[in-house]
Amino acid sequence: MSMEARDVRWKLASDGFMTIRDAEQFSGLRKSKLYALMADGSLPYAKIGGARRIPKRALIEFLARNLVIRE
Repeated sequence: MSMEARDVRWKLASDGFMTIRDAEQFSGLRKSKLYALMADGSLPYAKIGGARRIPKRALIEFLARNLVIRE
């Protein structure tokens, strides 16, 4: 793993992780959509045992990238 990839992982993990349920409530996205985003690589996650955790920073960045602002 390159130093750059390691830095990105540390930055994503630095704000903590959210359960799928927490991510649903925070984002307004359904569980099935979150799993689809993780499956297609759009949303990184950590798998600890059988549980998935989404980095809070990654979810915020994903939502910000998809934010539509009309003038």
